[in-house]
Amino acid sequence: MTDSSMGRKAGRVCILILFVLLLVAFPAIVFDFYYDLNDDTLIKDIVSGAYMGTPSGYSVQLLFPLSWAIAVLYQVVPNTAWYGLFLCVCQFGAVVLIAIRLTALFQTTKARIMALLAELFLFYGLFLRELVIVQYSVTAGMCMMCAVFLILTSQRQKQLANALLLVVLAFMIRTEVCLMLLPFVLCAGLFRWAAEEKIFTGANFRKYLSLLGGLLLCMLFVFSFDMLAYYADGWENFRDFFDARTKLYDFYELPDYGENKAFYDSVGLSKESYTLLENYNFALDESIDTWLLNSIAQYQETKLCHTFGLVSKNSVRQALWLYKERLLHHLAAADIAVAVAYGIYVGFCLLPAAKNKQLFAALRRIVPKIALVLVIRSVLWLYLYMMGRVLDRVTMPLLMTELACVAGLWLNDMRRLECGAYEPRKKGITAMTVYLLVIFLLASAFAVNYGRVCDEYEARARADKRWYAFMDYCRTNAKGYYVVDVYSATSYEGASYSEKMFQNVDNRYKNYDYCGGWLAKSPLARKKLADRGFRDMQSALLSGTNVFFVAAPERDMEWMETYYAKRGVSAQCRRVDEIRMDSGDVAFFVYDVWRGDNETGR
Repeated sequence: MTDSSMGRKAGRVCILILFVLLLVAFPAIVFDFYYDLNDDTLIKDIVSGAYMGTPSGYSVQLLFPLSWAIAVLYQVVPNTAWYGLFLCVCQFGAVVLIAIRLTALFQTTKARIMALLAELFLFYGLFLRELVIVQYSVTAGMCMMCAVFLILTSQRQKQLANALLLVVLAFMIRTEVCLMLLPFVLCAGLFRWAAEEKIFTGANFRKYLSLLGGLLLCMLFVFSFDMLAYYADGWENFRDFFDARTKLYDFYELPDYGENKAFYDSVGLSKESYTLLENYNFALDESIDTWLLNSIAQYQETKLCHTFGLVSKNSVRQALWLYKERLLHHLAAADIAVAVAYGIYVGFCLLPAAKNKQLFAALRRIVPKIALVLVIRSVLWLYLYMMGRVLDRVTMPLLMTELACVAGLWLNDMRRLECGAYEPRKKGITAMTVYLLVIFLLASAFAVNYGRVCDEYEARARADKRWYAFMDYCRTNAKGYYVVDVYSATSYEGASYSEKMFQNVDNRYKNYDYCGGWLAKSPLARKKLADRGFRDMQSALLSGTNVFFVAAPERDMEWMETYYAKRGVSAQCRRVDEIRMDSGDVAFFVYDVWRGDNETGR
């Protein structure tokens, strides 16, 4: 290796180190990092041991091989935020891998610096919230985004294999997000194959089909491992219950009781038990089981739209109308960035071609690619609108991956124009494209997004004063066991209750549980009750042994007394304590569920 090449390599490494420092330091110093939802904190509690007292790999949401590995880390070094660290490493690692690829594509130091600045402001301007307020579904999406970009810009088979490992990682983090974005990965692989000088050769068939086969085998292996791990100890039955609950709440919605009373009577669901489904406190009622949830879901299916065997909230026509409304009237900054990326890609491919009188050849090259990407994105958006799942944690990974796909196509085609299929005139990719992108991002998205993230961060800080007051109260009263009203534990004034990842890390056992939610009635939830000597949550609240119900001050507790009365139990919810913040404001009320036919009381 010559001195000049060693100098260039050292310069590239220095640029990358500076990029990583800037990328991580700004959000870490200005904001710190939050888990987005109580879903994320509950996963953290399971794998860290805060839920059960010992780390468990049965996190339900992550595939077992991954959650088991994180749980082992907690067993080795308990007081470390391993789950939060893992999510951040995945997200920032995806950004850094793209940066490494950019420095390999660009040949001059100036071009590399501008490319990394463009990437830095791209993520700060469009996805700062996702970097600061971390959600595991988005983390999986960022892994898929990176994989698509690396596939499109790779030059060696080893680089392609590394990209596919990211797909497997995303599959273990959030299977549904990985499968949703998998068409982009397959599309990128198809484009990469089509870019070979000789497409239909035995070597290329072996290369790409072996990569695809390896990807599918890896996904099958980790999925089989997960299925095997959940095969025993009641997990198989719970997963059926979990799937039924997910289908009903996330995709079908709970039918109104008054309008469907005859049906509810036919399945034996009373108005009082329906209220538990309605307020998500269904862990209180053991009669709410898999059969009942599946019965309600099947009944609801008859009222929903059926399209080619797919049951959905909206028809194709309704989804098309909603999709059109978004494109015309509700574009977010990320949507606009994707549209701009398409425009830049088309412009910088067609302008040089027009100058060289090769416009038709350029159109023939880029139009099929753009058309296929647009078809994929449109089908996915229509599916989300049909299912009624147009949530930020779903749409942001979709936009990220589409943007990475367009950017990868753009860089790859510009490289071919300047160094590949046409006579080489100069090395590297035109730096002017990067200058324009930096100017665009500096002028618009970053300032808007920064203000939005600041507002949400402050709202979360206000909400978390209440949540941390609750957790401090539980630690102070360690002998008690607290059952939390689900809707009281989700958000305050629109800001979700969550926890900071790396501040005040405490993985000690938490002596509380939710009265519903996605972990309710799982083997873990039942064991947590059994460890306290209780059979189920309903009897635990009536036991008279330091078990209390916690709810927000504005929550009316009449529903619980009515439910117990339906069960033939005279119960009263007596407020016995208040959980106050440092400011003196009441965050939660603590109730003692007193059994009226118990003469000794409590």
